[in-house]
This record gives sequence, structure tokens and C-alpha cells, in this order.
Amino acid sequence: MKSISLEPELNELYTLNEFVLSELGEENIQVNFIVEEIFVNIVNYSKTKFIKVNIEFDNALLTIEFIDNGVEFNPLLKEKPELPENIEDAQIGGLGIFLTKEFADEITYNHVNGENHLKIMKNVE
Repeated sequence: MKSISLEPELNELYTLNEFVLSELGEENIQVNFIVEEIFVNIVNYSKTKFIKVNIEFDNALLTIEFIDNGVEFNPLLKEKPELPENIEDAQIGGLGIFLTKEFADEITYNHVNGENHLKIMKNVE
């Protein structure tokens, strides 16, 4: 397992993307989406002082764990949004967590000792 510690600033997303890519070895659109969605939400809404990301890639299974000490938030409890009937009716925003859940193979969340621990598993064969 590899780890990186990041400041809760949007420009750190580039560093995080390079970190994930170095472990994964190639671009994956769904993984990129998940990483960006979770990181940007933590930066914009959690009021955290730090973000730590653990990553492990074993037998085509990518595990990414986001840890922060911000406001407690379990994205697994967020209700499925009402989906638009067509693209013209679509609104910007509100689908990121839903799509993250759709793209991931498994997601777990725990709040331990004042920290959010969001673990996402994705098969990337």
C-alpha cells in the first residue's frame, strides 16, 4: 500500500491524479472520475485540515481510501437523485456521488476517532 498526504486545496488534485496513475499504470476514465469527485467534495465541503489517500493495486483490484478530519459525512447514505428524462433536462451537479457508487465495485465508510474513512474498490481489468 502507498500513501500520500495532501493539503485540502483543489490544486492538489493534479498531485493526486499523478499518484494514482503511477500505481495504476494507465488512464481509467471511471477511476479518474471517482478520484476527482471524492477529492473535490472533501476540499469543498468537509472543512478538513488534511487529506490522506491510501492506494493499493493487486490482481486488477484497485483500492483507494480517502481519510480526512472534516465534517462527518457518509456518502453511502445520500439518496439516489432523480435522474432527468433526457440530456436537455439535466442539471449541472448532484450526480457525482451517485455515479461514484455506480462505477465502484464496493464502497465502505467509517467514522473513526474524528476521521472520515471512505474506501473504494474498483476492478480495473
